[in-house]
Amino acid sequence: LAERRGSSVAVDAAPAVSVRADEHLLRRVLGNLIGNAMRHGGEGVRIRLRAEPEEESGVRFTVSDDGAGIADEFQDVIFRKYGSVPAGQASSGLGLTFCKLAVEAHGGRIWVRSARGAGSDFHFVLPQAPAPAAG
Repeated sequence: LAERRGSSVAVDAAPAVSVRADEHLLRRVLGNLIGNAMRHGGEGVRIRLRAEPEEESGVRFTVSDDGAGIADEFQDVIFRKYGSVPAGQASSGLGLTFCKLAVEAHGGRIWVRSARGAGSDFHFVLPQAPAPAAG
């Protein structure tokens, strides 16, 4: 899909990061965020996925794009059920609500940093998996 739109997706993950999470739900969260970046970022958008340690207790995932961005007044609205940004792209208003519920169900948090015309950075932090017991 990215190639057909002239877009790119790059992945940058720190070595040996692991989280306690349902793999299926985590894939859906990441897929939703990347899909939103492709749909709403516009033709040729560059998307970057990062995973890195956050403090000592978690792993921060970031999906960044260099697309159109989100105005300040909509940055809280988009995580609410049926909340969306008034734009040309149709949206159910449920995708980011799902992401928020899934991340919070794992004891994490999710947020966005964005500005109109400057792209978006969607961040979420999940608890880090405990280190294996010495044996």
